[in-house]
Amino acid sequence: MARLPKSAVAPATSGWGALGALVGLGCGWHFQLDAWVSWTLLMGLAAVPMWISEWRARNVSPGNLEVSSRECLKGVAVVTSLFLGSMQLQLICGSEKGGGVSSLVLPALVACLLLGFTALVGPRHLSSSIPACGRFVQAILRGNRPDHQDVVAFMGWVVKAVFLPLMVAWSFTWVAGASEVWHGENWFAIYATGLGLLYAIDTAFATVGYMSTSEKIDGQIRSVDRTWLGWLSALACYPPLSVLVLDTWLVYKTGLDWQSWFSDGSIVAWVWGGAILLLTAIYTWATVVFGPRFSNLTHRGIITSGPYRWGKHPAYLCKNLSWWLIFVPFLGNETTLDAVLHCLALLGVNAIYAIRAWTEERHLRSDPEYRAYAEWIAQNGCLAKARQLLLGRAIAGRGHDGA
Repeated sequence: MARLPKSAVAPATSGWGALGALVGLGCGWHFQLDAWVSWTLLMGLAAVPMWISEWRARNVSPGNLEVSSRECLKGVAVVTSLFLGSMQLQLICGSEKGGGVSSLVLPALVACLLLGFTALVGPRHLSSSIPACGRFVQAILRGNRPDHQDVVAFMGWVVKAVFLPLMVAWSFTWVAGASEVWHGENWFAIYATGLGLLYAIDTAFATVGYMSTSEKIDGQIRSVDRTWLGWLSALACYPPLSVLVLDTWLVYKTGLDWQSWFSDGSIVAWVWGGAILLLTAIYTWATVVFGPRFSNLTHRGIITSGPYRWGKHPAYLCKNLSWWLIFVPFLGNETTLDAVLHCLALLGVNAIYAIRAWTEERHLRSDPEYRAYAEWIAQNGCLAKARQLLLGRAIAGRGHDGA
C-alpha cells in the first residue's frame, strides 16, 4: 500500500499566511490605501506568520557562519551582479512584462549595500549561500571544479535573481490593478477584481518563497535542476524569453477575450467567469500551500497537501485550462485557418508546461519522499480514481450483458 509522505510545509503554516494575506488586502480595500501600502501589508502579513510558524515548528539551529568578511563580500558582489544583470536584461529585452522591474533597481541596490554592510560588521548573520557564491566564481576563474554545495548555492541565487524581481513587480501590478476595479458593481468588475486578487496572492506567495531560503526556517535550497531542458522550458514562460516564444511564435490571443462574447450579467457569463475564477483559485491555492518554500527549478521539500493530494501538477493544469476559457482562441477569428492556428499555438504553450512538469518530476525523483508521493498519487489521485470508477462501470456493464 502506497504511503502519502507528510508535506514539507504544514497546512497550518500556509493557512496563517493566507489569512494574513486576506487581512492585508481587506485593510487596503476598506481604508482605500495607496497601492504600495496595500502591497506592503499583503506581503508582510502573509510572510511574517509563516516565518514564525516555520521557525517554531522546525526549531532549526544552523549555527554561526564562520567565514571572513572578505569571503562574504565576494559573495555579495556576485549576488549583486546577478540581480543587476538580470534586471538590466529585463529592461532591455523583457518588453512590457519585464519592464515593471525598472522601479526595483534602486531598492535592489540598497538591499545589496545592506548585505555588504552586514558582511563587514557581522558576516555570521548572513546565509551560508552568499560566501558559497563567491567561492563558486573564484573556483571557475581559477579553472578548478567547484564544490557541489557551492554550485547549488550559486544556481539558487541565479534562480532568485531571475524570478524574484518579476514576482515583486507583478504582485504589485495585480494589487494596483485590483484596487482600480474593485469598486465596480457589474459582474465583469466583480470577475476582474476576483481574478486580480487571486493573482496578487499567487505572486505575493511566490515572492515570499524566493525571499525565504534561510536555514533558520529550514527553507534552504536542497538542489537545483541542472538540465538545459528544465531551464529552457521554465524560462520560456517568463520574460525576456517569453517575448520571443509566447508573444512572437506561439500567439494564441485574438485580441478579444471571453467578455467580448457574453452579455454582462447573463447566465452564461456567470458560469463562464465563475469557471475561470474557480480554476484560478485552485491554481493560487497550489502556490499558497508551498508556504514560504515556493520557487521554480529548485527542490526545497515535497508538498503533499492541498490540491497536491489530487494530482502532481494542479497549478499547471488549472492555469492552462483557464487560458482556454479566458482567451477563447477558437472565437474571434476572421477565418477557420486563423482559429486553427490560434488553437495550435495555445496547445504549444500547453506542451511547454507539460515539459516543465516532466522535468520537475525528473529532478525531484532523486528524493525518496517524492517517489513515495508519486506512487501514492498513482493509486489515489484524481486520475486513478477516475480510472477505477470507469473500470468498475465497465465490469458492471459486462456483468449485466452476461446476465
